Amino acid sequence: MPFDLKTAMAHRAPMLMVDELLEVDKDTALTSFEVKADNIFLDGSSGLLERSALIEIMAQALAAKSAFKAYQDGLPTQKGFLVVLKNIDFLDDAKLGDTLKCQVKVADFISQTYIANCKITNNAGKTLAAGELRIYSFDKI
Repeated sequence: MPFDLKTAMAHRAPMLMVDELLEVDKDTALTSFEVKADNIFLDGSSGLLERSALIEIMAQALAAKSAFKAYQDGLPTQKGFLVVLKNIDFLDDAKLGDTLKCQVKVADFISQTYIANCKITNNAGKTLAAGELRIYSFDKI
């Protein structure tokens, strides 16, 4: 059975913020997400995505990596939750119609907590947000 990201992820619409897992290896993953008109984080009057959604995209990119690893190992998707944001820089806004790419790199795993560096870019390759997330995981991915 092929990997189905949408069923492997714990999130469902309208909170699912990963459309595709583009690349994945031992420590990194790259995901994409298109900002559509029905996004619950979209300000309809300005066409801008709330910056808090960028944090959610980062966390879900790491979750997508975890889901794929579980699939490869024949295990169920593991649960986890965001516990720390560190040095998050918001550099620009995402807008309606943008396809965002989120790159995550796992830097460390300490006491069931993943430390991951994340970066989100837009269609033009401009960095919109970057920083460190710490995700508590019930199992190591």
